[in-house]
Amino acid sequence: MDLTLVLGASAVVGAIAVFWWGLTARPSAARGNLYAGLAEQPPAQSPLAGAMRQLGTSARRAMPHALVDGLEVRLVQAGHPGGLDLPRLLGIKVTISMLGALFLFLYGQVVLAVIAAVVLFFLPDYWVLSTRDERHEQIRRDSADVIDQLTICVEAGLGFDAALARVAKTTEGPLTDELRRTMSDIRAGVPRSQALRALADRAQVPEIRQLVTALLQAQKHGVPIAETLRVQASEMRLKRTQHTEEKAAKLTVKIIFPVIVCFLPVFLIITVVPSLLTVFEAL
Repeated sequence: MDLTLVLGASAVVGAIAVFWWGLTARPSAARGNLYAGLAEQPPAQSPLAGAMRQLGTSARRAMPHALVDGLEVRLVQAGHPGGLDLPRLLGIKVTISMLGALFLFLYGQVVLAVIAAVVLFFLPDYWVLSTRDERHEQIRRDSADVIDQLTICVEAGLGFDAALARVAKTTEGPLTDELRRTMSDIRAGVPRSQALRALADRAQVPEIRQLVTALLQAQKHGVPIAETLRVQASEMRLKRTQHTEEKAAKLTVKIIFPVIVCFLPVFLIITVVPSLLTVFEAL
């Protein structure tokens, strides 16, 4: 068997395996606090994860700071899916890029090897962006219901911090994860206003940023928090309804292309072609 073929196939299989491991593998210990001002403790790791993290750490020193910082921000906004941290992600990017380029280089496709290296290097970035967008959409959908529960807890007599902890324990979802991180920040000694701003920065959702701004203003001017939460929950429900109506209005335009390309030709074949065949046979 051709040695080049074996090495090339091994490179492709290795790239797929590394990418899949990067998307699905989870650390064996929970991550530390995600607040930017607090140091993160690295989770316990397997030898393979440690090697990938060391490779990513080395690659980070050679990469532009703007590129690395932007990727780190997007990774935080995506919620560190699968417990993925920045060094490990960089290690995955470098590994699949090198393996893909090696496969094409062994076949003498130097130009394609360079193109593949660049494409595969940025492929995990696309996955992180997609995960971030899905997470933002889920936070937007859950925001009104979570704030309603928070309002009920505050009106029942709980303090804001206690209500926040109560809601974080009784609900699930990306927004709940962010609330838990906010509570961890507050318990670690971070001022509440600073922890709430960090929540808005991590979520990057207009509704959450508006909520944080309203809570900070209420805290500053002595406005009852329950009233502020009730108003914010009402506005979030209204925005959610408007967003749903907007998506429904766009559906008519989006459906035109599949109707014209997929449905209309089949309809014409079924209805018009038999008639034309009958006419041709009569002539």
